[in-house]
Amino acid sequence: MNHTFEIPCEAHERDKLIEAATLLEDKLDQLPGLKGESKVLMVALNLCFDYLQLKDDTTQYSLRLEDQLDNVINQVANEASTENTTN
Repeated sequence: MNHTFEIPCEAHERDKLIEAATLLEDKLDQLPGLKGESKVLMVALNLCFDYLQLKDDTTQYSLRLEDQLDNVINQVANEASTENTTN
């Protein structure tokens, strides 16, 4: 939107900040019919929605991984227990 900002950040965060600014610019360009504040609010809403969806997907994936890990641990424990009783 033809603005330049100086944002203080750590050197290791600079590339990620530039990537974020580029993503924001791309999202703004995808809404040519909107102008000004309406455009920015629509992009912000879409980015927040995407963030929440990704957060939920990540949580669900983590829970599935935990379940799978618990199953493997139980299988290994059962096999070890069975092996100990047969020896």
